[in-house]
Amino acid sequence: MEGACFYFFFWSLWIIATFLMKKSADRTKLAAFALLMISSASLTVKVGPFHAAASFFVLFFFSCYAAVKQRPCGWLRMALASSGLAFAYAAFRLLALFDPVWIWLDGQWMLAWWLAFVSVLFHRNVLARLLCLALGGCQGEIVYAMAVSRMASDDVLGSFSFLDAISIGASSLLVWESIRFLSMQFEEKRSVGGMRQP
Repeated sequence: MEGACFYFFFWSLWIIATFLMKKSADRTKLAAFALLMISSASLTVKVGPFHAAASFFVLFFFSCYAAVKQRPCGWLRMALASSGLAFAYAAFRLLALFDPVWIWLDGQWMLAWWLAFVSVLFHRNVLARLLCLALGGCQGEIVYAMAVSRMASDDVLGSFSFLDAISIGASSLLVWESIRFLSMQFEEKRSVGGMRQP
């Protein structure tokens, strides 16, 4: 069912932000962002020749706002990285359209892992990776829609298929970061325990 991964991810994000995080301005912004994404996912807006989901604009503008708040000149690196990821996104979608024999698993999962992999190549910080994933995914969706606009004019920017891929990619990045953090903690405890032995 399209949209299931998206709803699961953003409801989980809202629950974590609302009930588990400490009270702060970042917590409020994160919870509001999750609720806006959930409530606007089924609304569509016509922009020129394209139809776009309202959640697409929420994701794009929230990501742009967060990118501008990066450290000095960090937004420039983010813009370059997200542009590279946008072309990686569009290339994968076009490959799946014109030569689907290469898509040997579920297309959404392969696309999500591809985007997560490319964002890992561009950034070390997990928050920067998530931001790059969101920005690059939105830009890539626009590039892809413009490339196939003559063939498929009924496509919706930010459809549930797109939102699922972004949610799976973000979940993959968070799981990978959690595994890396736990392994570092385990190695640190192991090395401290080894030093204490007589």
